[in-house]
Amino acid sequence: MAIMKEYIKKMNTKDKINFIKNKKSIALLAPSFPIDFEYPAIIGMLRELGFNKVTELTFGARMVNWNYVQYIKGHLDQELFIASPCPTVVNFIKAQYPDFTQYLMPIASPMLAAARIYKEHHPEYEIIFISPCFAKEKLEAVNHQDNIDMVITFTEIKEMFNLKKIKEQDFNRQYFFDSFIQEFTKVYPISGGLGNTAHIGNLFTKKEILITDGLTNIKLALEQIKNKEKTYRFLDILNCPGGCIGGPATSKELNTEEKEAKIASYISKASEHNLGSHEGKISYAKEINLRVEF
Repeated sequence: MAIMKEYIKKMNTKDKINFIKNKKSIALLAPSFPIDFEYPAIIGMLRELGFNKVTELTFGARMVNWNYVQYIKGHLDQELFIASPCPTVVNFIKAQYPDFTQYLMPIASPMLAAARIYKEHHPEYEIIFISPCFAKEKLEAVNHQDNIDMVITFTEIKEMFNLKKIKEQDFNRQYFFDSFIQEFTKVYPISGGLGNTAHIGNLFTKKEILITDGLTNIKLALEQIKNKEKTYRFLDILNCPGGCIGGPATSKELNTEEKEAKIASYISKASEHNLGSHEGKISYAKEINLRVEF
């Protein structure tokens, strides 16, 4: 396994295409994908590239929410809870504010949660995350190689499409994601998406919750807590501007407001379809261990 992972690290774009073609693989598509790709064409394009199954991370996010709520309810005497889906934020806190590491939520990110769920239900498949973020590979996936087989950025996927001459306009029929999806967590990549969809406001007062992004703002908040200037109980924080929609592998041509509009448009379009058997139920993953350690 370790040898295989080292081999994957050295792959160029063509190697990765061949890997996808020659392995049974599942594409886990980050929910910020509408910034760079059209729905539902992207599903057909990824299948044409070689993926056997294509899904988004919404069910993983749903299970993260469920585990967050269960954990907080079981630890209400804890003074502070820090959301931990962003590997850049996690590493920043561990390096710059080690005393706050104890407050990081010991729950998997949506990427890792979805990967563990799919490994449980489809152990014979390679799990490949398609990401707006370089840190998911460099800082997170490297620590969870039993669950994540490969991370490919939006930028790399575009290169693959170009190499294989896979064009969006050739995929103009209706495509559906494979099973285990959830509608309301499609807003997850927008700053505050986690707290809002997990209904963290039911557990703390409005003043006790901070939603912010960017390391400058995060550092300010941690300093305020450290110096007893603020009494936040839950920090919903992400590194990139606007949240994961501002990831470094996303389009540079759109501003935050335009990216949020893209997500809203996608949610509206996707909501027209009945999920049916594709809907992810808590029972599918309730017994799967989604805990992590920092």
